[in-house]
Amino acid sequence: MQFATIFYALAMLFVCAFAAPLEVRQEQVSDVKCTSTTALDFHTSNVALLQICGGIAGTIEKCQGAPTSTVGQSGNVKFTIKPAVAGDTLNISKGRWEQGIKAAFAVCGQNIPFTARFAGGAAKGDTLVTYGTA
Repeated sequence: MQFATIFYALAMLFVCAFAAPLEVRQEQVSDVKCTSTTALDFHTSNVALLQICGGIAGTIEKCQGAPTSTVGQSGNVKFTIKPAVAGDTLNISKGRWEQGIKAAFAVCGQNIPFTARFAGGAAKGDTLVTYGTA
């Protein structure tokens, strides 16, 4: 009986270990330009991050209403997003948005202002993002 329990536990450990994703999705960003060397406030930046598209906090998973641009602002921190193609509309998901921000911060540093191009996030293509002071 003990052998069966140990065998079952090891088998489940093995199955669970290989069931996990082998690679974490990394959002594609390009044309990242760090526009300052001074980090903005962490908490204020996180609040502004969730203010895009009228608010994407909680259960909202995607930019609603197909806007042609959006601003997320809290205090003196501001995110501006617009489609790279003129006349296009935004449909960026919360996951793509947050991964893009992380990827840009990986280049510039945590909470360092930047401009960047995120792959996708608009009906016809990429999105242009600016993070800085209001």
